[in-house]
Amino acid sequence: MKILITSDWYWPVVNGVVRSVMNLIEYLESEGHEVRVLTLSNTIKSYKDGKVYYVGSLSAEKIYPQARISNLLSKSHLKEIKAWAPDVIHSQCEFSTFMMARRIASDLKIPLVHTYHTVYEDYTHYFIPSKQAGKKIVSVASKTLAGFCDRIIVPTAKTQRLLFDYGIDPYMIDIIPTGIHIPDLADKTLLRKSLGIGEDAKVLLYLGRLGAEKNIQEIMAYYDRLKDPDIKLYIVGGGPYLDTLKEDASKINKEVIFTGMVEANSVNRYYQAADIFVTASTSETQGLTYYEALANGTIALCRDDSVLDGVIKNGFNGFKYRYYEEFEKFVQRVFSDAEYRELLEINTREYAMENFSVDKFGSSCLDTYEKAIKEYKRESTNIFKRL
Repeated sequence: MKILITSDWYWPVVNGVVRSVMNLIEYLESEGHEVRVLTLSNTIKSYKDGKVYYVGSLSAEKIYPQARISNLLSKSHLKEIKAWAPDVIHSQCEFSTFMMARRIASDLKIPLVHTYHTVYEDYTHYFIPSKQAGKKIVSVASKTLAGFCDRIIVPTAKTQRLLFDYGIDPYMIDIIPTGIHIPDLADKTLLRKSLGIGEDAKVLLYLGRLGAEKNIQEIMAYYDRLKDPDIKLYIVGGGPYLDTLKEDASKINKEVIFTGMVEANSVNRYYQAADIFVTASTSETQGLTYYEALANGTIALCRDDSVLDGVIKNGFNGFKYRYYEEFEKFVQRVFSDAEYRELLEINTREYAMENFSVDKFGSSCLDTYEKAIKEYKRESTNIFKRL
């Protein structure tokens, strides 16, 4: 099968979408499928590098950090992609490259599959003060976008329910958790030494993008209330909210350790060096960091949210909390019972291997492609969305 993947984000940008795309490509190619990528260049120049087509674009930093926009698909790219003749297009973003994917799918009369990665109503505060107005705009835009797609992939049941609320046909939606590589485990003592973490420290870890929607201040406030002085909070990652978080951290009684962005090969090292992965975010649609924490054998303590359905099983591989007293109780339970902590760590890794591997993710995406192709062939080419 020939698969064209389109995404506004691609390497060297590092985020959840890019990691998902690269893992998918790796699996598809390992199964003998041909894959090419259409993405945006970080300059106004269009060019091709191997199997990746880069379209010249302009910066949209004022809208969102590292964002870029373009409405001009290079004629040479379009001609070459048409000659290659993909069987299906898998879109990963709703903006510039989605419009390109829609055009190519229409011209070639092939199905368009789209993955809905982001709950945009949680991000509208960047450009619309009114939350209600932002939600309405996102709802209308999402339903319109769905009308141009043949199937939609969502990473969790939470996102599926959200799209139901937007009025999108549930039949066209497939739930496929994003796949991750299951890392090898390293010696924890050596890892901590290499990262400058005390051997006996009790480490809480937040790892991910630092944005207002991640609710990291709650974690810092709860950490400050914990009575055990040996507990340390590490915040790993970068983002537009870093300076605000550092300012807030200076006002609490305990030290918060900010590492900033770390190299990709250090991400698993931080997970494995920690005792508990903590997050208060309720804006996730796929929670890639949850999967990564579990795959590294790290217990997850997360604010209760429907995105955790089928991911965190309370008392089995982590905990879901609703308020400080539960947060405190679960932290104390982990650190006061070494035997129970070891059992949780075993469960986290085994559960991740069974449910969130790249192989399972990739094979499920292939099933969706095949379904989209079969359904497309059965439909009339004269229906409105084919025009």
